[in-house]
Amino acid sequence: MKILVLSHSEWDDGNSFGSSFSNILGNNDSIELANIFCRTGKPNTTSCHHFFQISEKLLLKNLANKQSPSGQIIKESTTSIFAPVVSTDNHLPGTNFVKKNRWIIFFWIRDIIWFLGRWKSKELKKFITDFNPDLIFLPVYYSVYLNKIGLFIKEFSNKPMVGYISDDCYTLRQFSMNPLYWIDRFIKRKWVKKAIDECKILYVISDIQKNDYDSIFHKECKILYKGGDFAGDAPVKNKISNPVLLVYTGNIGTGRYKNLAKIGDVLEDINKNGIKAILNIYTQTPLSNAMKSALLNKKSIVFHGSVTQNLIKGIQTNADILIHAESFQLKERLEVRQSFSTKLVDYFQIARCIFAVGWEKAASIDYLIKNDAAVVARNENEIETKLTMLLEQPEMIIEYGVKGWYCGKRNHQIDIIQKMLVRDLNSLT
Repeated sequence: MKILVLSHSEWDDGNSFGSSFSNILGNNDSIELANIFCRTGKPNTTSCHHFFQISEKLLLKNLANKQSPSGQIIKESTTSIFAPVVSTDNHLPGTNFVKKNRWIIFFWIRDIIWFLGRWKSKELKKFITDFNPDLIFLPVYYSVYLNKIGLFIKEFSNKPMVGYISDDCYTLRQFSMNPLYWIDRFIKRKWVKKAIDECKILYVISDIQKNDYDSIFHKECKILYKGGDFAGDAPVKNKISNPVLLVYTGNIGTGRYKNLAKIGDVLEDINKNGIKAILNIYTQTPLSNAMKSALLNKKSIVFHGSVTQNLIKGIQTNADILIHAESFQLKERLEVRQSFSTKLVDYFQIARCIFAVGWEKAASIDYLIKNDAAVVARNENEIETKLTMLLEQPEMIIEYGVKGWYCGKRNHQIDIIQKMLVRDLNSLT
């Protein structure tokens, strides 16, 4: 089966998109993959071997000179997937400023470039024709141009399309006092619906999202989780470090840094008479002044910044407790209400205790509570009581590492997930 996958990011097993899609579609002899991606960057994966790139940079060059192609074939990476491949987007002028200040005007400028850009190029059409996919796999983004491209690929190839949505890109259950936000959302949700209406199957990422979208789109959505290998026995860490090693890896935006700071405050109190526990934070998120003020002045927090993906698993494996944090603020908690963090599956697989902080109606937190797969603080007051309890009972740290692993074994065994997916996709071709 030949599957053409559209994405915003380059297919790099070190980023969120590449990690997830290599997991669910990769390492399968019955599937051949191609990828059209829409930003500056280089693929870095062994799962996919055919790549076509369109980017704002190429579109602008083409607008200035019609002879300059708006899209290009990218040769398969010869770099080891364990070596870091840094997106050149990170080196463009103003990139960090835009990441720190996610103003709607910046996204509209990007949308204008794609609206004016001549991305329906002969090179793109040739790539699609030469690969000749059996079906199109569309991650449904909160975007106009990405969904437009997906609809064009479907129409041009005349092949069935399946969708995969992992964030709330459609409902109006959001909060913002900015009228520009609502203008933007009404425009983009229109294209989200157009894309979903053309999908033969819509995969979602959580029970909460399934319940919402089953009724909204009048179709039976299917949950598609990231998977892992849970064969054998749980690889439990039987000896707890002294001091206890807490680790957070990932994005600290959307209010997460505030709860990490609260964890740091609790540890400051616990460590008054000697260092008993330390929180290590690894993130690529550019730090705002508020983040610096909250995180960088506590002795109980060690901020490491960004590290290469090949080091992350070792860092997580060496931890005693892995932190999952979501915001308690209204805007942020509604943003992630439907979303399930794929990082949790990685945590389950290495059998490390998870300490989770967040609103109990957010999909990730709801999942952990229902499966008893983590020690969960459901509000700010519980952060101190639950974390103190956990640190005073080392046996709980081991116990919840095992519980997480068995949750993974029940719900995330990768061979079962892939068999289900292949069966579904074969029914469409």
